[in-house]
Amino acid sequence: MVGQKALDAYRTTEKQAEIQPVKLIHMLYERVLVHLELAEEGIREQTPQKRGENLGKAIAIVSELQASIKSEDHSEAARFLRGLYGAILMELPKVSVSQDVEILRQARAYLERLKGIWEETAMRESGLELVSVKKTEGCDEDGAATAALAAGRVIAPRLVNKQRTEYETCQPQLAVGGISVSI
Repeated sequence: MVGQKALDAYRTTEKQAEIQPVKLIHMLYERVLVHLELAEEGIREQTPQKRGENLGKAIAIVSELQASIKSEDHSEAARFLRGLYGAILMELPKVSVSQDVEILRQARAYLERLKGIWEETAMRESGLELVSVKKTEGCDEDGAATAALAAGRVIAPRLVNKQRTEYETCQPQLAVGGISVSI
């Protein structure tokens, strides 16, 4: 009896932890943009640790995006993405030596555009919509997060005009199979 309850609890948790691939790609785009911005802040603030950690995470996420393209897909779009991700992966490591923020800005511009296209096409086609919660007067980030968690949802910052003034709510995720990227 106890074993069955434990198994049922495990299956329920496992179902809650599942994430649709379309949403996963979107989350990767969001996080890589955040890490690129933080790496740029690290350069401006002359904080090598902040720059290095966030640059490394951005490179890992772009590598994961590149690996997410099916190897048997030889379409023009897949070839384009492989080439673009490859070019970004060639340029980003140079930032750790040159501290050239233009490389970060260029990579961010390409990835922001790809994220926008992803939202307009793949997410809408799969029926996933973004839910944004605007920050209101007297509602701090912690209060919004607490309310979202109480409703069984988590809240993630969404960069708008280089400020975190909007938040996207989504289901909490426990694990993402096969992804070893710290997002």
